[in-house]
Amino acid sequence: MPSQAHEFPLDLIRHRPDIVVELLSIVDASEFPEFTRIRCESGDATTTAPAELRCDSVVVCEDDGGTPVLAIITENQLGKDNDKHFSWPQYVTNVRARLRCPVALLILAPDDRVAHWCATPIDVGCGHIRPAALSLTSLKPFTDAEEACRHPELAVLALASNPTDDPVILKALAPAMRALKASSGSLYADYMLAALPAAAKKYLEDAVKQGTYEYQTDLFRRPFLEGEAEGKANAVLLVLSARGIDVTDSIRERVNACTDIPTLDTWIGRAATVDNAEELFA
Repeated sequence: MPSQAHEFPLDLIRHRPDIVVELLSIVDASEFPEFTRIRCESGDATTTAPAELRCDSVVVCEDDGGTPVLAIITENQLGKDNDKHFSWPQYVTNVRARLRCPVALLILAPDDRVAHWCATPIDVGCGHIRPAALSLTSLKPFTDAEEACRHPELAVLALASNPTDDPVILKALAPAMRALKASSGSLYADYMLAALPAAAKKYLEDAVKQGTYEYQTDLFRRPFLEGEAEGKANAVLLVLSARGIDVTDSIRERVNACTDIPTLDTWIGRAATVDNAEELFA
């Protein structure tokens, strides 16, 4: 079964495929063709050969008429694997033949050592396949909240790849998480808590004690005020989760159903100290 480290960047791409263009531009200075739409494509790279070939991700950039102008194959490679020097060229040539457009091969690596290996040109006899390799540790976490909100998936990926307890970075991430769609935001929160248990716990506990965080612009302040009860309910559950305390479905439903702000404030304070979730309501 694929690991969380392997699947996390790919989930980001599935939810917002244009992040691939941002990532590729970091390691490839080539000028991209003009396009107006980006979509995810099947990762199937099999032709008539019996062996099944499947890329981790394929994203297609299209022009106004829906014609593919660039396909970007993304592979999340966690370590060295010499077999990839044979399968990656197959991915490129088969996807190129299927979509009839240029193909870029982007390899995401966990560190510089693996990235250096992934970037080695692959000699195919009549030329070379040159992967664009990006070390995820080279992604700098955002320190500006508004910039993080403009690129929320990239902000999440950068912090998950470079764990830190820097409060400036964690503070910038908070509004970026709110800028994500609810359906994907909760998934990314789970990833973040898994990657940053100590940092998330410290940040959330400090926020509970100090209560000093404010959104810096009306764009982000307004939805926070309108959804104050929802935000506080989420804070209760996140603090419990960050501390490793199990939350049953019934407790989660009770917290989410509460709209009384003073009660939620009380629960937030208790969430930082209780030994089990039931003690919230004591």
